[in-house]
Amino acid sequence: EGASMHPCDDTYCGPFPESEPEVKAVANFLRKHKKHIRAYLSFHAYAQMLLYPYSYKYATIPNFSCVESAAYKAVKALQSVYGIQYRYGPASSTLYVSSGSSMDWAYKNGIPYTFAFELRDTGHFGFLLPEMLIKPTCTETMLAVKNITMHLLRKCP
Repeated sequence: EGASMHPCDDTYCGPFPESEPEVKAVANFLRKHKKHIRAYLSFHAYAQMLLYPYSYKYATIPNFSCVESAAYKAVKALQSVYGIQYRYGPASSTLYVSSGSSMDWAYKNGIPYTFAFELRDTGHFGFLLPEMLIKPTCTETMLAVKNITMHLLRKCP
């Protein structure tokens, strides 16, 4: 659900899993180093959300409380910079059910803390964020990333 088999669609899933060399390279890296990776972050445009698994089904992940509190603190920190509000929660219920994502894949492959940022904006500019908003988006997002990292290091096993 949520993917297209038509190559011209935005949600085209590709001819087979890991069909693109960039995807295959990331997947191979994560598989090789997963014992040493505690968190995986993915960055997308746009919607102003911080998402966590699952995107392909409505279900609660076992480490929900730690991930939920990390997301809450991250969006509060992000908002503190320029007042930009982000929603947060499981991708399937916060955004929509999709065919899965690298976030879900990483989680299912043993990386315990996975998140996906949907960066600015909420649809006015869409994928064409003006240059003047790129640096502010980076600044607030990096503060959110720092908060996730510190929360995971201090509070999560």
